[in-house]
Amino acid sequence: MHPVLFRHPWGEAQSYGTLILVGVLLTMVGVRYDLRRRGLGAPTPGTLLLDLYLALAAGVIVGGRLLFVLTTPERYLRDPLAAFAIAPTGFVFFGSLAGMVVAVFVLCRIRRLPAGPMFDVVATWTPIAHAFGRLGCFAAGCCYGAPTDLPWGVSFPPDAIVFEDPRIPHAGPSTTVPLHPVQLYEAALLLGIAAGLVVRRLRGVPPPWSQAALYGAAYGFGRFLLEFLRGDADRRFLAEVRLPALARILHVPEDAPLLLSTSQAVGLAVGIGAASIYVHVQRRRARA
Repeated sequence: MHPVLFRHPWGEAQSYGTLILVGVLLTMVGVRYDLRRRGLGAPTPGTLLLDLYLALAAGVIVGGRLLFVLTTPERYLRDPLAAFAIAPTGFVFFGSLAGMVVAVFVLCRIRRLPAGPMFDVVATWTPIAHAFGRLGCFAAGCCYGAPTDLPWGVSFPPDAIVFEDPRIPHAGPSTTVPLHPVQLYEAALLLGIAAGLVVRRLRGVPPPWSQAALYGAAYGFGRFLLEFLRGDADRRFLAEVRLPALARILHVPEDAPLLLSTSQAVGLAVGIGAASIYVHVQRRRARA
């Protein structure tokens, strides 16, 4: 793993932040294309593009950090100002997603834009940036998986975040036991979602809200399943249910809780809600 991508005269280029930046820059090409084809922000879609990314950045940072603080309050009770510290980790994606939703709604109100098409644009291209973010997690050794005996399990070195988790056994003085590379699983899921949504968009303009609904359903249900393989210390559980038979099938420790993490519950709720919206959009389209 390489948490530090390279060093320069002014400091270090962290792999996590650098990969997220690369992902965001790649999405700008698609988002600009989509805005122009939909006629959003005319006659100056470039101005809308800048406003949109500034709004999304604010939503991602504030929402992701706020949910992380709320779900791990014990570390901030003694030092509340630490909640405002700038760090490469310490964000919860579903908090960032909620922040993005609020940011886009606010932008649509200010710019007097239709919400459905705007959310479809964001949802179509966001999985690309998110996938690069998960590659950054893999490089930093955060959001890691549970121990496994599968041949593709990945061991992390001392400079990875997972190495500091006392619950993750070490295979020696300089490596953890092999873990499920759940960051790579999620990156593959997100790139698959992105490919499906982009192809669907290039074939025409889908009905409003359908792209956003498909993204929410695919990621929500996918995240619910991936949570079975997670093992990071920052997870919180609504209920700790252990299923030894399923754990053996998944090649994770039999005493690992498989249900119900907070992200698992949120992912399931998002998936069901988004699927319901998609069904409603399709039925309304059929009646039109």
